[in-house]
Amino acid sequence: MKPMRQKTTRAQGNKSISNALASKRKVSKNQVVFFDYRDERKLKRFINDQGKIIPRRITGLTAKEQNLLTHSVKWARFLAVIPYVADEYK
Repeated sequence: MKPMRQKTTRAQGNKSISNALASKRKVSKNQVVFFDYRDERKLKRFINDQGKIIPRRITGLTAKEQNLLTHSVKWARFLAVIPYVADEYK
């Protein structure tokens, strides 16, 4: 008698992806999120080595928090607190 195969659904497949990305989360669930455009160290945690903003699925932020982050990073770039592009890519 053959062993029965378990049905794998699309949700189960996505669950493993979200678990893999959960270890990369930059902000804990209970932490109050406020992004100050003058806080260079905090903003650099959410920017990769090329200068791109890290996407929401990796940072673990909510849509509202990601929007606040994006506006803070863009404003900090405009005021020259952080660079638009890393030095290696200029």
